[in-house]
Amino acid sequence: MSDVMLRVTNVSVAFGGLRALDNASLFVEEGKIFSLIGPNGAGKTTLFNVISGSLSADSGQVEFMGRDITGLKPHEICRAGISRTFQLKNTFPNLSVFDNIMAGMLKDQTSREVRHKRVLEILDFLGISNIADSIVSSITPLESKFVELGRAMATSPKLILLDELIGGLLPSETEKICDIIEILRDRGLTILQVGHEIKPIMRTSDRIFVLDQGRNVADGSPEEVRCNKDVFSCYLE
Repeated sequence: MSDVMLRVTNVSVAFGGLRALDNASLFVEEGKIFSLIGPNGAGKTTLFNVISGSLSADSGQVEFMGRDITGLKPHEICRAGISRTFQLKNTFPNLSVFDNIMAGMLKDQTSREVRHKRVLEILDFLGISNIADSIVSSITPLESKFVELGRAMATSPKLILLDELIGGLLPSETEKICDIIEILRDRGLTILQVGHEIKPIMRTSDRIFVLDQGRNVADGSPEEVRCNKDVFSCYLE
């Protein structure tokens, strides 16, 4: 069994009278793709916000590589080795694709030459070298997804949180994203993804956690989750 890289234990978050997370827990093993699914309002993005430091939990603990990172600020968590993409587009629309990806490296004390070389490598890996000088507001939705992923990769993460990276794409475009995600895993990167499209989630995941109304409903292999009656009733029905 792989080492556990991320462990979230009994995290609860309430917004006024709404309990967004209710003792939610999960773990992510190193070098794997783990997924978090559930109906709208289940608390998936809220949990991502807690892990990445943009939201404080009312209770519970987040551990990363054996270190308690509960309550750290987003830049501290990024420096620890966790990066993320966002459900809503979160690029710099008036900057070029190159500069958007370069922005992910600004936390590092490296030379411009090193940064430039790394961005070129990421552009080539993602297959978007041809639009490096394009302004982000002018590119396609798929290309925007690659820019967000590229910026996350530029932080040199150990773990990437992908929030609906495959959302809103055509089936052929989703396949391209899935291919990239699987290659990143095969290269040793660890991934925790949120998604609604069941087919690509089932394809790419090593393990899936299911939330409903902020609570854990089930977890297991894709096949175990697919056959779980509780999952079917709250999400797949």
